[in-house]
Amino acid sequence: MSTETAAMPRQHFSFLGWLRPVLHPFLAILIATIAGGLLVLALGDNPFKVYWFLISGSVVGLPNLLVTLQMMTPLIFTGLAVSISFRAGLWNIGAEGQMLVGALAAGVVGFALSMPTYIHLPAAILAALLGGAAWAAIPALLRVYLNVNELVVCLMLNPIALLLTGFFATHVFKAPGPTNKLPDILKSASLPTFSLYSQVNAGLILALACCGLFALVNARTIRGFEWKIMGLNPRFAYYGGIDVPRRAIWVMMLSGAIAGLAGAEQVLGVYGAFYDNFSPGYGFDGIAVAMLANFDPIGVVLAAFLFGALNAGSTVLQMMTGLSKYLVQVLQFIIVLILAAQFSWEWVKKRRIRPAPRYIEQSGAPKKGEAAEMEEV
Repeated sequence: MSTETAAMPRQHFSFLGWLRPVLHPFLAILIATIAGGLLVLALGDNPFKVYWFLISGSVVGLPNLLVTLQMMTPLIFTGLAVSISFRAGLWNIGAEGQMLVGALAAGVVGFALSMPTYIHLPAAILAALLGGAAWAAIPALLRVYLNVNELVVCLMLNPIALLLTGFFATHVFKAPGPTNKLPDILKSASLPTFSLYSQVNAGLILALACCGLFALVNARTIRGFEWKIMGLNPRFAYYGGIDVPRRAIWVMMLSGAIAGLAGAEQVLGVYGAFYDNFSPGYGFDGIAVAMLANFDPIGVVLAAFLFGALNAGSTVLQMMTGLSKYLVQVLQFIIVLILAAQFSWEWVKKRRIRPAPRYIEQSGAPKKGEAAEMEEV
């Protein structure tokens, strides 16, 4: 049995095992904070004052807090989408494209159909789910049946989704006027909003519910256990009777569906229509959120709140100190760099112990000689 599976039971009873997943993200945030402070000092400003404006501009006062909650909502969806796929051993870095396709689908249903609210709003959300899932099915099918790396496919599909949705917004369904957008959605398809201070809406409740649901699925259901085994070692999963290719396709589509919800929240709750190139990079930020959360659904909420607070406070920081709001992006990049280095080091160590097998064979059956190799392990 592998080292990871042997250590799994002890993680539930050891304080050190519980602390280890929290320690790495905390150290990454601490190092980024120190590095950011040194950068502020080099620019001739007071780092304590800068960080105070960053904090006060994001969580001090109800209006600032509501803006933070608004900015964290799409990051919860995209971070959760990446976490779901990674648990099963699949790298879904195409959440940006899946979000755009889901947003387009929600926008089309939102303006083209006229129905009562209790039907129209769920229909628009369902369209976003299906749109994101359909876009994620492309790398999933190529991975399973042609063994094409999903990282490469997802990376190429992101700009394709941007151009494709832009074509619909500028030609096929373009609303009258100079702006490249679809017609405004009907009021019956709008997500309820909570405040006049920001555009935080019912999508936040949906995002938190999704995180809670997947935390429960991962911890208490057979399906969540199967995903975990697939992520640890797909060959073991096959010998345990799990239909790895089929599960991989469904996990990837489920991940894309969650990313599509991020697009629905933006279209139905924030903008009120689909705008061409509306996303500042929520899908890519979701990768950083998932890494900081250690791919845990509950951790995704906390990591998304941190990134949302940084983004919300950056505007106040620029107004009060004159420093560029892109200082926040520097802090985020440092956090991601540290976490990526740690993840890469763990991956290299595993490769040194034992060469990694192919994730999925086209036939779903092991190669010749693999059974003897498994017995030796």
